[in-house]
Order: sequence, then structure tokens, then C-alpha cells
Amino acid sequence: MKKFLSDALKFQWKTILIIFALLIIQTFFQMEIIDLFSKDLTGVKEQKIDLLFKSGLCMLVYTAFVMISIYIVSFLSTRVASKAACTIREKIFHILMNLPDEEIANFKISGLTTRSTRGMSSEQGFIVIILTQLMLIPVTLVAIIYEMALIDGTYAIFFLSFVGVLSIIVIFRMKQIVKIFFRAKKTYGKLNLMFLSKITDIACRIPFNKQEYEVEFENACENSYDKNVKYILSQYYLGPVLLWGLYAIVLITFAMINSGYTIGFETDSVVDSFIILIYVAYFVSTLTFVPNLIDRWPRAYATSVRLEEVLNLEDKIIKSENTNDYPKEIEIAEGDINCEDKGLWAERKDLIQKFCRILKDDKAKTIISMILLTASTLCMVYAPKVAEKTVDLLSSNVNSSNDVAIYTNLALLLALYSVGYLFKLTPKRIMGITGEKVAYNLRMKLFDKIDLIGSGFIQENSKGQILSRLNNDVMNIREFVSSRISEIFAQILSIVLVGVFILMTDVRLGLVYLVILPVYILCFYICDVKSRAHYDGHQKQLGRLMSYFERGLSNRHSFHEKGFKKINQTVIDNYIKSRNVTNVMEPITTFLTNVSNITVYIAGVYLLSVNEIQLGTLLAIIMYGQLMTKPIKKLSTSMVSIETAFSSIKRIFAIIDY
Repeated sequence: MKKFLSDALKFQWKTILIIFALLIIQTFFQMEIIDLFSKDLTGVKEQKIDLLFKSGLCMLVYTAFVMISIYIVSFLSTRVASKAACTIREKIFHILMNLPDEEIANFKISGLTTRSTRGMSSEQGFIVIILTQLMLIPVTLVAIIYEMALIDGTYAIFFLSFVGVLSIIVIFRMKQIVKIFFRAKKTYGKLNLMFLSKITDIACRIPFNKQEYEVEFENACENSYDKNVKYILSQYYLGPVLLWGLYAIVLITFAMINSGYTIGFETDSVVDSFIILIYVAYFVSTLTFVPNLIDRWPRAYATSVRLEEVLNLEDKIIKSENTNDYPKEIEIAEGDINCEDKGLWAERKDLIQKFCRILKDDKAKTIISMILLTASTLCMVYAPKVAEKTVDLLSSNVNSSNDVAIYTNLALLLALYSVGYLFKLTPKRIMGITGEKVAYNLRMKLFDKIDLIGSGFIQENSKGQILSRLNNDVMNIREFVSSRISEIFAQILSIVLVGVFILMTDVRLGLVYLVILPVYILCFYICDVKSRAHYDGHQKQLGRLMSYFERGLSNRHSFHEKGFKKINQTVIDNYIKSRNVTNVMEPITTFLTNVSNITVYIAGVYLLSVNEIQLGTLLAIIMYGQLMTKPIKKLSTSMVSIETAFSSIKRIFAIIDY
């Protein structure tokens, strides 16, 4: 992966440094918000209520800076990833167009086509994750360790050691998972080759034995299904286990405090313990993308290795006819199987019905997954109520009078988090396997249905448009079914349940979080309306790019690189336009989340100062705020997957329902 990233990003290091600096600024202001909250809590005892409003104003200013930095990071990351994809595609096309024939013979055309189009699109998304989320982890960790060290250096070392052990375990396991994924990755080549062969035979009106084709393709699909299921079983548990381990730190902290360990040097130990818990919760919130990263890392690594196989041949290129100044004009057909425009709501209803169709055979398993996710969410949502009681008991634990109750609550918290994450494992496994089964069924249907399209549409210049359905679109739907459907269900359910529990805890503070929900819904709707055309366009142009790539490899002396650059730029333009809309969601959700948190901080501290609530109630409200805003943030980041899946399912069913 080193060479791939070096070639893709070597001229963009200044932009990456700017992104890194913005991540530092973003984290700095987030830490300042928590620090101001800490000072407000400490000031409660001194009755300095006038400081609350000054702190609130400062927090709002800091929140504005955070929102601006997040948007700029998203904006720059999209452009860095787009430029990287554009650069690598053009470089690979240049190498392949100018390699000696004996070198080209070592590759299959279908493999070269898919790794340079679909594969590079996956790498593009992975680069965005690296720049916007992965780079944020060390920045946040350093900031939190520093803040913890100011309170208690020993605890900071303990926290760092715990995170380090978890990281080593995950990294070690990820190396093993990559090897398993390579075996699954190899099966895609056979599928693409057979699909392209059938498309070519139809386009050229070459007679073929349909039954033999179908039997061989079915065997290839079954082999791919088996290998991918083994890959899923090797990694589905890593994300939940990692997050469970981080929540365990919170419980260990509670136990340490109650057993006599005093956090803090000169300040109130209960307040300091409370702030440390908020730091830990914030760190956990930055790791919500880790399960997605664990799923995408092996794919990204395997694709980069395949791309590097071509990039390493750069020194073997020779001057070719396609580099002259008078190229033969090659046109790629704009025509595609049109999808009827039904309007937003009618289209979304139709797409949901299509998803129900593809999940029909696994309806029972899907329902079981949703039931388990409901139980898991209930456990996670009830945990703050137990934490509330625990903190109140800790605050009033004179002469160890509440020890039994405290340790009982800690045991209950451990049980709730353990059961909550345990119940997440089975749905993740079920939906992962279901996603592979959906991909299997869609591949078989597409392979069968392309006969009906016939040579009237599948001309020499549109084979890539059809191949992109099997490659790009089936993969998009598989990933959506495997990881996104269950996530979206759990996130929506969590928001609903948290809304109920937060009102049961304190109506006044709970309403602060609930009143902004309509704003979130409106933002999601606007993004959906504004972005769907661009996502459709990106998938269509990716198909055209695949067509050009496939034709270029088949007719290397007739194609010119300028034509490829033109189509490649069109793909990138559509990608940027689609992301420009959805990128707005994250800073908006972060801003609204921080405004809600600040309001709760200030109002909560005030109510605490006049003895209308206890510290445990404030902690519970803040934890519920995290449980509500975390799924909202995840939904905002899921916009890309949702829109991509909707575009893909339209394109696939355009053939299936042809």
C-alpha cells in the first residue's frame, strides 16, 4: 500500500498537512468545551453562577470553530481523494496502453478493468476515511491523555495502556484477516471474466451454450459466496469487542474510585472523575467508525496491492501509437438502460420495495437480527439510568455505607454493556452472510437476464456499462445489506428509545436534545433531494469509464489517453458534486450536537447549583445525549452509502425488470 499512497498523494502533502492542522484545531476546541464545563462544575460550590453564561458564550464560539473546521476537512479530503483517484487511473491507463504485449498478456482484461474503476473508487472512499477519521484518532488520544494527566497522571497512563493493548490486539488480528480476504478477492476475477465473456458473445452475436455458461457461472458464484462468508466470520466481532473494551474502562474507573483510589490532586475527586468519564465518552464517540474501518481495510489493502502490480511496471513501458498528436476519435455510447424518474417519494417507496424483494428469502433471519438489535439497544439505553444511580451513590458514599449497592450497580452495568454488545454480534454475522447471499442471487439474475437485453443494446462500446452492474452495483448493494441496514435500524431505534428515557430522567434537560430532531430530519431530506441526481450520475459515468477502459485494453493501438482523461474527469466531477452535498451533514450535526450539549451543560450546572437535580442525573442526561447524537452522526455519514445503494439498485433492477 505504500507505493499506492505515495503515488496517489505525493503532490498533495501540503493539503494533507492543512487537514491535519484543522483536525488539531477541531480537537483543541472540543477539549476547551469540556474544560469549561469542568470549571463550571467546580464553580458550583463557590456559587459563581454568573460564570455559566460567559462559559456558554465561549462554548458556542468554540462550537462554531469546530463546525467550520469539520466542513473544511470534509471539503479538502474529498478533493484530495478525488485527485488521487484521477491521478492513479490516468497513470494506470498510461502504463497499460504503452506496455509490451507480452506484459499485458500476464493480466486478464476484466481484472484490469475492475481494479482500475471499481477498485479505485473503493480506495477513494478509504482515503477520505483516513483523512477525516483515522487521522483524528491519534490527535484526540493525545489531547485526552494530556487533559487526563492534568487531573491524574497515573490514571492517564492506565488509560493509555488499556487503549494500547486493545489496539495491538486489533492490529494483530487485522493482519490475519487480510490474508483471508485475499482468498475471497480472487474469486471476483472469475466472475467478472465470465460475465464479460458472455456480454462479448452477445454483442458480437457469437453462439454459445447457455446451459454450460450458467452452470460454470453458478459454480463461480458459490465459490465466491463460500470464501466471502469465511472472511465475514473472521472479522465480524472485532468492532463490537473493541467498543465493549472501551466501555469497560468506564466501569473500571467507577470501581477504582469506590475502592478508595482518589482521582485528582487538589480538586474535588467526584467532579474530576465525572470529567474523566466525559473525556472517555468523547474518545469512544470518535471511534464509532472503527467497525466500518475494520470492514474496509482488508478490501482497501487488497485493492492497493492489485493496483501496485500495474504501477510497478512503469519502467517497462514503450512508446505507443496512442501517444501521438492525431488520435483516432473513439466515442463511448452515452446510452444506457434508462431508469424512469418517478419523483422522490415514489422512487424511495419503489426502492424500498425492491430491497424487500431481494431480502425476501432471508426475511426470517432479517427479523431475528432486528429483534436482537432491539434487545441490544434496550440494554445500551438503560445503562445510563444505572450509571445515574451509581454516581449518586458515589457522591454520598460516607464510610463505605453504599459499597454493596455501588458494586451491584457496576456489575449490572457490566452485564448490560456485555449483553448489549453480545446481541450486536449475531445480527452482524447474520446480515453479513445475508449480504453475500443477496450478491449471489443478484449475480445469477443479472447473468440470466442479459440474454433478454440482446445485441441490440450491448454493442461493442457499451459492455462496460453492463459489467459495471455486476461489479460496482452488486458490490454496493452487498455492502449496504451486510452492514448498513442493521446499523440504520439500530440507530433509528436508539434515537426513539433515548427520547423516551431522557424524558423520564429529566423533562427540562431532555427537551433540549429532542427539539433539534426536526432540524436533523429536515437536513437529511434536503441532502437526499439535492444529492440523488449526482449519485446516479456518478454510477453511470463509472460505467462509461469501465466501458472505455475495457475497449482500450482490447484495442490498445486505437485508443488515446486524452479520451480516457476526459471521461475520468467527468467521473471525478460527479463524485465531488455528490459529496459536496452530503459533506455538509457532518458539520451541521456536529454543530447542533454541540449546541445541545452546551445548553445541557449550562442548564444542568445551574440546576445542580440550586439542588434541583443531582450529579448522577446530569451524567445520565449527558450519556443519553451521546446515545442520541452518536446515531445521528452515524446516519449523516451513512448518507453516502444510502444514496450509492439506491443508485445501484435502480441500475440493477433496470436489467432484472427489463
